Amino acid sequence: MSRARHAGRTGWVIGASSGLGAASARCLAGEGARLWLSSRPGPNLDGTAKELDATALPLDLVEEGAVERAYRTAFSGSPPDFVVMSSGGPPPGPALTLTSESLDLAYHALLRPTRELLVTAGAAMKSAGRGVILVLTSSGVREPIPNLAASNAMRAAVTSLAKTAAGELAPYGVRVLCVAPGRIDTGRVRQLDAAAAERQSRPVEEVAAASRSAIPMGRYGEPDEFGQVVSFLCSDEAAYMTGTTVSVDGGKSTHLLA
Repeated sequence: MSRARHAGRTGWVIGASSGLGAASARCLAGEGARLWLSSRPGPNLDGTAKELDATALPLDLVEEGAVERAYRTAFSGSPPDFVVMSSGGPPPGPALTLTSESLDLAYHALLRPTRELLVTAGAAMKSAGRGVILVLTSSGVREPIPNLAASNAMRAAVTSLAKTAAGELAPYGVRVLCVAPGRIDTGRVRQLDAAAAERQSRPVEEVAAASRSAIPMGRYGEPDEFGQVVSFLCSDEAAYMTGTTVSVDGGKSTHLLA
């Protein structure tokens, strides 16, 4: 693997202050990309930007128009070579108690900003005849995850929107893909394990061990393992890939084509 895979390339990572967004940014920067990093303003974003010699571009995905405003601030001229969007997951909860308010919050956090990104960056990339838009989703888009009703529903909608846009943009040299993580060792997964432990009145270590045992590889993934997949998909080495969802889940999915 060349450490200069992204030399001379510019990228924008949204949700880059922690978790899988930060891991993706580390791998992209480590392979030569010049990055703009976005998340809610604060020390996490500033610290990650300083660590990676990147430019901080604060935004709150829940604010309507935030993605479009941030894009126009940073890329009013030429579009970036790639954009990676990572967004936090909605709170856990079952389908039968899902409220309209919870589903609306999930829409504002997940589907609406993805639409803004595709409309804004997608149009600019179409005009330029190049570009990659990569959306981080969840293994729940293939096999719904128990007690994550809002995430399952809204991330499936995000995947459908990205798939549709991929077909529209492919003739213009623009690729759109989704990456679906399984159980990667992040703060989000630790929170979900803790919530499951409380719900089941079991020790969190026991819940996590049971979760790991259901994964053929027998462990949670490392964030940088996920980030390396993102880096590859953003590169020219993946130039014939678009309109698909790539699973990074240690073999957990039982779907034939997952």
